[in-house]
Amino acid sequence: MRGRDTGARRARPSVGGVPPTAATATSTGRIDVPGAVRGASTGFSVLILGGLLAPFLTLASTALAAGWLAAVAIVAFAVAARHSRRAGSPGLHGAVAALIAYALVLPLILPFEQGREPLQIALTVLTALVVGSLAGTVFARRAH
Repeated sequence: MRGRDTGARRARPSVGGVPPTAATATSTGRIDVPGAVRGASTGFSVLILGGLLAPFLTLASTALAAGWLAAVAIVAFAVAARHSRRAGSPGLHGAVAALIAYALVLPLILPFEQGREPLQIALTVLTALVVGSLAGTVFARRAH
C-alpha cells in the first residue's frame, strides 16, 4: 500500500456551508456550551459563597438573611449568563447557564428541610430562567 498518502491532512467538514475557522469565530450555535459551563461554574461559586454568609446574617435578622439569599441568587444567575456573546440565542444561553448553576447547588441544599420546599425550588427555577434570559440578552447586546 505504498501509494497511499498517510501524512495528508483530511479536510474538515464545513458547518452550514461555512469553513470551520469562520464558523467558530462568529457563533457556536444557539447555546455556547463552553461559555454556559464557565458561566454556570462562576454562578455556582457565587451561590456557594453567598449561602455560606447567610447563617451569619441570620444572627442579625432572619429577614435580612432571606433578602440576602434572594439577592445572591439574582446576582449568581446574572453572572452565569454573562458569557452569552457567542451564543446564537443569548436569552436561551443565559437561561440554561443559570439553570445549570442552580442544578449544581441543589444537591447541597436538598438534605436540609428548608431546601426541600417544592414552592421554593419552583420559584428559584423560575428566577433562574427569567434572570438568566434577561441577563444573557443584555450582555450579548452590550458586547456588540
